[in-house]
Amino acid sequence: MLWFKNAIIYQLNNDTLLNKDAIENALKSHLFTPCGNLDTTKMGWVSPYHDNNDDAFIIDMQGHLLLRIKKETKILPTPVIKQALLEKIDKQEHALSRKLTKNEKATLKDEVMIDLMPRAFSKYNHYWLWIDTQNKRIIVDCSSFKQAEDILAILRKELGSLALTPLSIDKPLEQIMTTWVKENLSFPPFILGDQAELKDPLEGNGIINCKNQEITGDEMRVHFDSGKWVTKIKIIDERGVSFIINNDLTFKRIKFDSIILDENEDIGSDEFDKRLEADFIIMANSLANTINDFYITINKII
Repeated sequence: MLWFKNAIIYQLNNDTLLNKDAIENALKSHLFTPCGNLDTTKMGWVSPYHDNNDDAFIIDMQGHLLLRIKKETKILPTPVIKQALLEKIDKQEHALSRKLTKNEKATLKDEVMIDLMPRAFSKYNHYWLWIDTQNKRIIVDCSSFKQAEDILAILRKELGSLALTPLSIDKPLEQIMTTWVKENLSFPPFILGDQAELKDPLEGNGIINCKNQEITGDEMRVHFDSGKWVTKIKIIDERGVSFIINNDLTFKRIKFDSIILDENEDIGSDEFDKRLEADFIIMANSLANTINDFYITINKII
């Protein structure tokens, strides 16, 4: 499904030039290929379109570029590995009439992995990558910086260079969000939601998770008075987007209201590619506005 659930945001260097042809050539240089018998994971680019059009690896809508990458991970259950290893160790120790050393067991484990890998199950994941050429940002729809960095490393390798840094601000976001909540500040079109996580910045423990909670109420003030800061909080953009903002400025659990989701309902259910393009431009414009305005908002808070 296209609609981003997460947004890990990178800001491109001001001098970086995004050449669509260069990007497309980079994608075609690292297409997805399935795992071989001894591979544990493989990742590569695929077409964003439903029919996996081999000639189209970028959707370009008004300067918003959409890419898609596929990852295959071989899965071997730990109990299966353990049982096979124990059997191999037992057989070897019986043949040698002695206990095996640690290094010998490690060697046997490698042999077990080689034996089992061709029979391992495969898990497939797809990740979207959106290049916003107007705001000079790359946004990855994945749940962790590590996964985002793995994806960007592939793109960077094929492009030769890609100067970008995670979106950031000068002050700790925990301090900004805590001030917003404690002082019940007003920054339309953004309003505070009913979910938050609070944590003591010094002790690093005593995490408080709140759901369906009046964030600016007296109960929350008790936690603030004890020194806790907001590390995550739900924010609602009244234009139709809600999200959890983390203290690393990543957007998680993004949701789009029906007023946005239903905008292309007139496109037939069989017109997959046309609907994908239409949904993408709506999502890109909506989420770009939210990111831009939210970034401006948090920089206003002293």
